[in-house]
Amino acid sequence: MLRRPPISIELKLDDINEYEEMRQQQQQSKEKQQKSYTDPPSWQSGPKSKQEIYSRVGYVPMGQQQQQQARTNFL
Repeated sequence: MLRRPPISIELKLDDINEYEEMRQQQQQSKEKQQKSYTDPPSWQSGPKSKQEIYSRVGYVPMGQQQQQQARTNFL
């Protein structure tokens, strides 16, 4: 294995400024995320219809079930 001489890395003022900007942006984005969690969710906006509940649960009433079977047999 070849031995390399040590390399020096220079830290410039531009690099420090860029780092500070990135750090501030990250802090702002974290604050925005934390603020969004304090608000109540908007999806709780009143009662749902039976059709919406049935579709989410996967329940198909008997009348609709026969219609769907007829459709699948047709295809």
